[in-house]
Amino acid sequence: MRWAMSEKIAENEIRELGRKLDQVIALLKIIARKDIESLKHSVLSTQRKEQIFELCDGSIETSEIAKKIGVSGEYVRLTIKELEDAGFIVVKQSGVKRYPLKMI
Repeated sequence: MRWAMSEKIAENEIRELGRKLDQVIALLKIIARKDIESLKHSVLSTQRKEQIFELCDGSIETSEIAKKIGVSGEYVRLTIKELEDAGFIVVKQSGVKRYPLKMI
């Protein structure tokens, strides 16, 4: 019984923490909106780069992104690196496969 109560309390605390993090993220986006948009325009300077960025949902491997939009894997890797350096994405690695995920 105590275990179930402790587990329920932990779940509620995690939910509350998630809610607070969502609020912090929303506020940071408001504060940095102009800077983010300016940086987006400079980093996403071509339609291909925008397409790559839009496909970064964390479930598609970089070579699949290249196939979907018809560019070389090297172009995708370089674009992903540029987006990662700008803080727009993070890359999850599973073995040799890389899965980019949008952060903004």
